[in-house]
Amino acid sequence: MGKASFSVGKLTQHSQSHINRENSLNYAVVENSRANSFNKYYEYDDFLQKAKDRYKEQVKQNMQNSAILNIFQEAIIAIDGHHTSEDILDLFFELKQKYGGHELISLTIHKDEGYFKKNNQNFYPHKNILKKEDNNWYITQDGLNGKKPEDFSQKVDISEFSTVLTPHAHAVFSMFDFSLGRNARMQKKDMMERLKFVATLLKMDYSLQKINKISNYDTNLNLEDGEEINTNSQMTIKNSNLIEINTQLRAKELELEEVISKLRVKQTMLSDILIKISQKENILDELNTQVFIKEEDLDNLSNIISIKNTTINNLNLTIKQKEFKIDELDSKIYGRSQTMAI
Repeated sequence: MGKASFSVGKLTQHSQSHINRENSLNYAVVENSRANSFNKYYEYDDFLQKAKDRYKEQVKQNMQNSAILNIFQEAIIAIDGHHTSEDILDLFFELKQKYGGHELISLTIHKDEGYFKKNNQNFYPHKNILKKEDNNWYITQDGLNGKKPEDFSQKVDISEFSTVLTPHAHAVFSMFDFSLGRNARMQKKDMMERLKFVATLLKMDYSLQKINKISNYDTNLNLEDGEEINTNSQMTIKNSNLIEINTQLRAKELELEEVISKLRVKQTMLSDILIKISQKENILDELNTQVFIKEEDLDNLSNIISIKNTTINNLNLTIKQKEFKIDELDSKIYGRSQTMAI
């Protein structure tokens, strides 16, 4: 039973070339390629477009370029010889259910890779031993690491070396979660828990607070020496989280800008209303002034009418007095008329 390892890093051209075994990046130490396998579940462009569409639907803005560049990751997973692609597919299904994300894009299993040992020294292909086109193995003259093919000039008898296989899977995946419309987040404690979860599901040994680290230039898994948590993996996750936070922050800023814009419109409307209210108040003040003037005019007219009524009353009294005088005169005239008739 091997030791569990789940080392995550950004998918690079170098790692993609190794997965595809392009540019002579073949780390095989035995002729057993039939045990290898490759499965593709998404085309990169199709997945990216679906993720961008879902993100825009959820966040209401386009996915940032930094998020696009980091949407795909590679996990190098230690496995035992009996594990198949179905086991890793089931593993990613369980990881998706537990942590979100973990959308598997492609899966490559290499069971023909590893390293050699001789005199307590490890020899890793393309590092300090190299198989050339003549199918012979070569090391450097000083036994140290080589950088170019010509550095490996000393032919060795590979049968004198012992072979250590390190079967592993290259899982290209994305932490984009379609149910959330964004990346699922993982903290350091989640990474540690994930490694234990992987070990349990694959029935492999688990080393507490240890993760096997695989550099960009050496994809061999040394299961004998546990190393500290993959710093690159942590940085990738932190960067992913930071990108997500920045994206959400930008979304909130845009939302705030929209609210401020609406507020400005409301303030303009309020200002217009206040101006209209002021105008109406001015009109009301003018009307009140006119009413006051009219009320004064009405009071004056009422006084004049009262005076006129008094005058009329006086005239009526005078008329009655005159009528009474006329009656007296008529009576006297009548009396004189009678006297003269006799």
